[in-house]
Amino acid sequence: MEQINVRKIKITDYENIYTLNQELGYLYSIKKTKERIQNITENAKDIILVAEHGAEVIGYIHGSPYELLYMDLLINVLGFVVKEKYRNNGIGNELMNNLEQWAKKNGYSGIRLSTGFDRLNAHRFYQRHGFINVKKQMNFLKIFEKANS
Repeated sequence: MEQINVRKIKITDYENIYTLNQELGYLYSIKKTKERIQNITENAKDIILVAEHGAEVIGYIHGSPYELLYMDLLINVLGFVVKEKYRNNGIGNELMNNLEQWAKKNGYSGIRLSTGFDRLNAHRFYQRHGFINVKKQMNFLKIFEKANS
C-alpha cells in the first residue's frame, strides 16, 4: 500500500467524511456535514485528523476537549473510522498515535472514548493502545422539536 498521510481536516474533505460516516450508519446530510466541518474548523477547540491515501480521505479521528470539575483535561474521541477496505493496515494506529501526540503536546492528560458493546474488534484495538474499560454505561438522547419560525 502507498504511503498514508495524516493531516488536519480541510473543508474540501466533506464528501469523503460524509461517505465514511455512512459506513458507520450515520445518515447525516452531505450539506450538514460540510457545514459542521466548517463550523468546527473555524470556531471549535476540536481537532479532526484525516488519513489520506493518494487524494482520497480513508479515515478520520475527531477529538474534542473534555472538561470536568473532577478530572484533569482530556480529549474525548467523538468519531473514529477507517474505510472498511483499508482496515487492519495500520491506518487506525496512525490516526490514534497522531491524536495522542497532539493531545500531549497541547497539555491534555489523556484520551477518553465510548464505543458500542458489540464492537469487539474496536475494544481490542483500544486495549492494544493502552485504554482500559472504566465503566459500563448507557447513552441517552433527547432530540428537541424545532421551534416554529
